Amino acid sequence: MLSKTSIVIMGMLCKGEKNAYDMLKMIDTMNMKYWLPIGATTLYETCLRLEKKGFIEDTGESDAKAIYKITDKGREELKSTICALFERVDYDTVWFCLAVMYSDVLTKAELEAEKKKRATILDEYEKGTKANREALLKGNPKYIHVCAIDRMISIIQMEKETLKQL
Repeated sequence: MLSKTSIVIMGMLCKGEKNAYDMLKMIDTMNMKYWLPIGATTLYETCLRLEKKGFIEDTGESDAKAIYKITDKGREELKSTICALFERVDYDTVWFCLAVMYSDVLTKAELEAEKKKRATILDEYEKGTKANREALLKGNPKYIHVCAIDRMISIIQMEKETLKQL
């Protein structure tokens, strides 16, 4: 599975060719620094790794700087990663955010299938989480012992709403 930075880079390249500086500007414009900080060094190193793996390539259109495009192999890897992210629940909500942001790499039918899988997983997870909460509450705990469970219930509900709107 791709790293978060790789998903961002390849997702941006699905929308057109870009050099690293343009990608950094896009990241800045999206205010991504607040939820997924990606610095220049990380971006450049990730581009080099992705290029070595054959997921992106330099178009050769400029002698001064690399202008990257996603390869077919890269697009398939991105699709595979996006599908995998729809099919897992994680305390780190950035993963699902990235899956949604770049879900347009999937066909409409693929996206609908992944949304259905995610909804089923979320329903099961919500049921189990609420059951855990109820069992915990029987012991009359302090709220600090319940707050992580409440946070997960809220995240599940937000993700369900996101799926409806997607």
